[in-house]
Amino acid sequence: MLDSGGAAAAAPAEFPAGLRVLLVDDDPTCLMILDRMLRKCLYHVTTCSRAAAALKILRERKGCFDLVLSDVYMPDMDGFKLLEHIGLEMDLPVIMMSSDDHKDVVMKGVTHGACDYIIKPVRMESLKNIWQHVVRKKRNGSKELENSGSLEDNDRQRGGVDEGDNASSACAGSWKSVKRKKEEVKDDDEDDDEEEALEEHEDPSHSKKPRVVWSVDLHQKFVNAVNQLGVDSKFLLTLLKLVGIHFFSEAVPKKILELMSVVGLTRENVASHLQVLQIVGRNGVD
Repeated sequence: MLDSGGAAAAAPAEFPAGLRVLLVDDDPTCLMILDRMLRKCLYHVTTCSRAAAALKILRERKGCFDLVLSDVYMPDMDGFKLLEHIGLEMDLPVIMMSSDDHKDVVMKGVTHGACDYIIKPVRMESLKNIWQHVVRKKRNGSKELENSGSLEDNDRQRGGVDEGDNASSACAGSWKSVKRKKEEVKDDDEDDDEEEALEEHEDPSHSKKPRVVWSVDLHQKFVNAVNQLGVDSKFLLTLLKLVGIHFFSEAVPKKILELMSVVGLTRENVASHLQVLQIVGRNGVD
């Protein structure tokens, strides 16, 4: 493993100069040539000849890389497996490269989450433009957070409407009876609100939602649930691109959550994971 900063290490330069790239290729000749090409673009390059070693570096030095450029076929771990681990554990754009230009191989890389697939021999023009994937990844990440907040707001609003519908259905009795019941419910709600506010004040962690880490095992349960629903993964990605995540904001996440049966996992967690797949689908279909 080698670190080479080139001109970018001497003095801070304007983006995309200084882009931090992890280059992974088991072919020493290709590794050396690509390293030189990337440094000519003023990128900061870390080279690695083994996928397993690259994954270890990424885990130990989180936040130290902006992009991963990896070969597909390697002896210890193929690029697709490396791509899967990076997609589940980190929020990094990954570009696959290979001399294999078969359509099914290219589609496999894209559907597994690669933001691009470069055919070898790699052209200088292709490397000059890889910074665009970093910008796109950050922009999509911001949109995902905004959409997640919108989903939670919609759920709260929908809950309020449901309570109103249930209350109006009680009008079968007399007006005085309904009024008395509403007053009782209102008093109970106020007591509950006061208790919840007191609990949140005493325990600050009460208001914070636990962060869900999508491990390889958890993602596999997600994939198994999707397969049980009879929805092909590629077809799901295509639909996510064409109609948007809101089409699935109720039915699909709820059904997937029921099939996964994971304690502590919520519909919002599943919907958020679908949004990640939407980003993957967008890159794949584009």
